[in-house]
Order: sequence, then structure tokens, then C-alpha cells
Amino acid sequence: MVKKRLRSFDGTKIFYTYKKGKHPLTLVFLHGVGGNWTIWKQEMQYLHQKEYSTLGIDLRGHGLSDAPLEFEKYHLSYFAQDVHQIIHHEKITQFVLIGHSLGGCIAINYCMHHPKHLPASLVLVESTTIYPFDHNRLLNLGPHTTHLLRFIAEHKAMQRSHLFHLEEVDLSHAGITENLHLISHLIHLTPLRTIVKALDNMERYAFKNQSTINRTLQNLTIPTLILTGDHDNIVPPKYSKVIKKLVKTAELKVLRGAHHFVTVERPEEVSQAIHNFIKKHLILNNNTFLSKTHALVK
Repeated sequence: MVKKRLRSFDGTKIFYTYKKGKHPLTLVFLHGVGGNWTIWKQEMQYLHQKEYSTLGIDLRGHGLSDAPLEFEKYHLSYFAQDVHQIIHHEKITQFVLIGHSLGGCIAINYCMHHPKHLPASLVLVESTTIYPFDHNRLLNLGPHTTHLLRFIAEHKAMQRSHLFHLEEVDLSHAGITENLHLISHLIHLTPLRTIVKALDNMERYAFKNQSTINRTLQNLTIPTLILTGDHDNIVPPKYSKVIKKLVKTAELKVLRGAHHFVTVERPEEVSQAIHNFIKKHLILNNNTFLSKTHALVK
């Protein structure tokens, strides 16, 4: 696995890992708000063993990527443009976008803004097209807690330079188990300003662009897999069902007993679901891939 940084279109440095496999298809993993690429660590390991190339991105403001101060630099389109820049830089032509929560929203936004460079397939894990929180209840927390988070984000933002000695927190199940003492540093490595600004930007974007988002999904012809946990109380399954209604050809899989962080709680099931979906819809044989909008030969 190669660790890289790319200066994106607005100068923000984006960190990502890239491991090439034998198949020409690259699986691009996008984490949710407050996370980093390691929430996909076990899925990436499993799927690389199936000979796919895997690419895991630290979204701007997260992990080892730069965290801009400006509010406008957390627009969904900025996240999506970062993804496009990396894919273009690595000369990747055939790829699947796999997004968890906010990462799924970014994958949808990518499709909106890059219709001529669509992925071969989409995998949306516990994602939504509708902003799922009341403005005064970020992440479905109480209003007093939300007010405190916004206050800290505005007035007490911790700079990365204060914590230069810390490396990226491993948020995979193994990483959390082995490095539980590091989780207390997550608030510094993913500054509150990032979480609050990303969510507030998402709220504004969804409010202003709901019809465009819906139309993009209604017109989507690439194979789409939707995964959700039936115990998810942050982005409940009803939001995944909305996506399923919009993308009529999409497949919806509900993981029983799973909560919002299904990528960490149930990585084996998530990995198998992704692999089975790709085999079913994209792989004709070891050398050929096919989707409704792509015919590609190794």
C-alpha cells in the first residue's frame, strides 16, 4: 500500500492510500464525517485479496488531510472535486465509488458534477439524499450539546500544528481495540470545526438542491448497491429506502442488528456484499467488466 498526498484544486492537500491489484477495477472508499480512511481498512484488505485495486481517501478536514478554516471549503462539491482530482491524477478509468454516510453523499455529488466520468458502479452505505438532522440536533444529539459543539467549533478550534506528534487514528475494529487510548485524540485529529462545517454545508446544499439530487439519482443507470443497518439511529433505514425509490434498479440490503458504523461493526458482511454485487453486475470473467454505461476490457 502506497501512502500519498495530492494538492487539490484549491490548494488543500488530500491524503490517500492506493494499493494496486491485478484487476483493472479500482474500488474508491469514502468515509463519513469525523472518520478517516481506516474505517474501511478491513473491507479494503478483503477486497484487495480478491485482486481489486483499492484507494482510501481522508476527506478534507479529516485524518491526515489538510483542514481548511474557511466554511465554504467544506461544500459537498469540494469533497467530490477532491475525489475527481485523485482519480484523474492516478489515471484511473474504471472505478467503483463506495461511500459511508457523508461519503455516500459525496459519491452522489460526484455523479452530479461528472456525468461524463461516471463510476462503473455505486455502493452507498448508510447514506442519504435528505439532510437527516434538525439544525439544532447535529448527529441527532440534544440541542444543548449541539450548541456546545458549535461554540467550540467557532471559538476553540484546535490546530493540527499543536498535535504534530500524533499519527492518524486507526478507526478499524482492530485499531480501536488495540489503540483505545488514542480515541480521545480524535477530536483533535478531526477538528470540531470540520464536523460542524461539513454538516452545516450538507444541510444547506440539500435544502437548495434537493430536486437536482433526486433527478440525478432517477436518471442513474449504473449498478447501485444500498446497505443500511436496521438499528442505525443516526441515518435510519428510511433514508436508504428513499434512495431505493429514486434509483429503481438499485439493490437494497438491510443488515439486521447493525448500527450506523456497520463498516467497523460488520466488515465481513459489508465486504462480501460489495464483492458479490460487483461479481454479479460488473465482472463477466477475469478479464472483462461490464455495466450498463461501460463496456471495458482489460
